Amino acid sequence: MFSNLNLAQKGLILVVIPLLFQLGFIYVLNGQLDQAERERQQESIYKEKKQHLAKISRIVLADAGGLAIYGMRKGGDGSGPDVRYKHVSDAVPAEFEALERLSQNDPQELKDIQSVRELATKIVKDFRRIRNDISSDNYLVAVKQFNQLRPQIAVLENQLQVVNDLQDQLENAGAENWSARREEVKRVLVLATLVNILIATLLSFAFYRGTTRRLAIVVENSERLARGQELLPALTGTDEIAQLDSVFNQMAKILNEAARKERAVVENAVDVIFSIDERSTLTNISPASLQVFGYDSEDLRGRNVRFLLPKDEADETVQKLTATQRGDAQFESHITKSGGTQIDVLWSVHWSSEERQYFCIAHDITERKRAENLLRLAEARIRLIVESMPIGLIIIDDNGRIELNNPSVERMFEKTMNDLVGGSIGMLFGKPETVTDAEFTADLIQKTKSHAYELEAVSTYKKKIPVEVSMNEFETLEGKRHLVLVIDVTERHEVERLKQEFISMVSHELRSPLNSVLGFLEMLPEGIYGDLNDTGQEKVTVAERNVNRLIRLINDLLEIDRTEAGRLSMEIEDIPIKPLIDRSVDAVKALADKENITITVSDSDTIVTADGDRIVQVIVNLLSNAIKYSPKGGKIEVTTSTQEDWLEVRVKDEGRGIPAQYKALIFEKFQQVDSSDWRQKGGTGLGLAISKAIIDQLNGSIGVDSEEGKGSTFWFRLPLKKVASSQFTAS
Repeated sequence: MFSNLNLAQKGLILVVIPLLFQLGFIYVLNGQLDQAERERQQESIYKEKKQHLAKISRIVLADAGGLAIYGMRKGGDGSGPDVRYKHVSDAVPAEFEALERLSQNDPQELKDIQSVRELATKIVKDFRRIRNDISSDNYLVAVKQFNQLRPQIAVLENQLQVVNDLQDQLENAGAENWSARREEVKRVLVLATLVNILIATLLSFAFYRGTTRRLAIVVENSERLARGQELLPALTGTDEIAQLDSVFNQMAKILNEAARKERAVVENAVDVIFSIDERSTLTNISPASLQVFGYDSEDLRGRNVRFLLPKDEADETVQKLTATQRGDAQFESHITKSGGTQIDVLWSVHWSSEERQYFCIAHDITERKRAENLLRLAEARIRLIVESMPIGLIIIDDNGRIELNNPSVERMFEKTMNDLVGGSIGMLFGKPETVTDAEFTADLIQKTKSHAYELEAVSTYKKKIPVEVSMNEFETLEGKRHLVLVIDVTERHEVERLKQEFISMVSHELRSPLNSVLGFLEMLPEGIYGDLNDTGQEKVTVAERNVNRLIRLINDLLEIDRTEAGRLSMEIEDIPIKPLIDRSVDAVKALADKENITITVSDSDTIVTADGDRIVQVIVNLLSNAIKYSPKGGKIEVTTSTQEDWLEVRVKDEGRGIPAQYKALIFEKFQQVDSSDWRQKGGTGLGLAISKAIIDQLNGSIGVDSEEGKGSTFWFRLPLKKVASSQFTAS
């Protein structure tokens, strides 16, 4: 019950119970004072009662003694003389009647006297039965009954003595002075107070013992937990100690679970976990030692740690181990595995001053060291490559501040690394003073986002250098950075100049003679230089075709050169698409009629912003290809459609189609699906490349949808809205 009370409630009980006891005891004493007053008035009655009690005692004892003498005279075996015995206890009832009469006003005393009378009456009856047994020579039975009766006689004497003593007390109380009685009562009250204090002390001691015992269980549990033993059963109750024990048991479960997990971690850890005492002896070691060191943990336990260390490193490693007494530390060393192989190990050491041991974790870093060595070699190679590259490499932040560069940049701009690092990228490319470094960098990033951007750089001596710049963004620990690649294109410009001179030479030095030859060949069939036989006529036709092909090749080469250089002459205007398609169909009609091919055109009133002649050139190229690869008697469809801000023109044929692997190459220079087409169908392989360059310059797109064996559909898209109205001319 007490275990369900908290300490505050127990303390309250310690105060309340003695207080209640004291109040009760005072109440009883007051009652006794009243009783004493009444007893004074009955003093004479008590004296008479004592006389009757003394007489009853004498009668019973006399009767018991006479009965014993009677038995001895009769003899133990019934052979004694015939002795007559008269009971003197016949006078007992009269004495009790007198006592009862005197106690009529005291029910409790009357009840006690009646109780004593019942016992006395029973004893008298037993006396008569024993006498009869003695008279009947049942001596042994009589002796047995007499022996059984003795305790009852003693009880009766006791009771009589108690009643007699009570009468004495009452008689003495009546004889004393009333004031003396009050003083006695006061002394009793003092005694009661002392008793109350004693009870309170005993009660406190009982509570204290209960609390101490329960606390001792908690202490015992803490010691058991420290020794790793099973805890005592949990305390019952809801008081603070029981709650403390419950929390402690819960904590023990958590600690046991943590210890179990810790053991699981240690036993399953890849790293070796072990402890070393002050004498450098291995005291405990995890199972991972077999995998890492090649030794079972039992084989290593009790050995000196030097057993695992190379001889030339043992002293140094032990010194490092000893130094960890000043604080936790990490260091590297070699470990000699079973079989003599050495591995690199990273030690993590903690010194416990309480247990006087080093707690260590050994991590095998052999692979890491090997990787670090390889990384250093790779870094050295990369550094050598970067420093040897003819291309300039610069690393900048978002504000254009240079953080790193390679030697090529220093040579290119005739500056040292000290001049470059920390400076702005804009100082290399002639940044205007009105533009901030961040603005110039953002503009440069935007211009080089998807392709290389060409501009002029400025060296230390104000020398202008044509360069091609490209940038790539990457992340670092410090944040976003940009890798700037700078290529000196001075030589490329020189090559371009030479190429232009060559093209100009081809244009003037080759086309003019070829045109003269073509004119001569065209006049031969007319008979100006005499009639030709059939063989001569055939040879002239072949020569004429080859000269025309050579002239077309020269024209296409000149055209593709101009498109790549962005120098195509264009007259941009808003123009209907339908007349352009009709002009294109008229241009190839003779070729289509020769192959018996039908060309159908859909109606359209859409207006596009473009160069009409260049669009006709594109459509003619697409139609020529469609006629070239369509079967005789085939059909070609030219359709238009609009999608948002675009017009799409589609040219569909019934030819052999284009294999998937050629779709990405078909718009490149000198690309044809089948190399035999050069000989059988003619063409230079530049028509689609020229068409793509034209459409790109008009801000459009071009492509092909085809499935091998099912024909092809070439398409291009042009903007519906006007993007420019000025004339673009070659510079």
